[in-house]
Amino acid sequence: ERKMLIFMVQATYYQHSMFKLIGSDEKPKDVSVEEAKIVATNNSVNVSRYNQKAYISFIFRSYDDTKENIEKYLACISKTWANLLIHHAVHAFYSGLISFWVTRKSRDRQ
Repeated sequence: ERKMLIFMVQATYYQHSMFKLIGSDEKPKDVSVEEAKIVATNNSVNVSRYNQKAYISFIFRSYDDTKENIEKYLACISKTWANLLIHHAVHAFYSGLISFWVTRKSRDRQ
């Protein structure tokens, strides 16, 4: 049951990303105590959370949000292991792409 709840919490971040991409910024209205506890303690969930936030910020070219979320993602990824290889590969590709953009943009600002 707990594993299903963890999967559901991760899926809500993907759902929120899809809503942002179609122009509807719907956020989950209620977060249970159990869901909040999972977000606070589960690095795999936070990896998905920050990866999705960084990706959406990157798509909309929000430099500050992208930089903040990719830094949080990189901090979380070092503390967790890749449970699904394809999932890890997708994250690695997009985090590399986003990191490249943030680095290039940071140099341009200096």
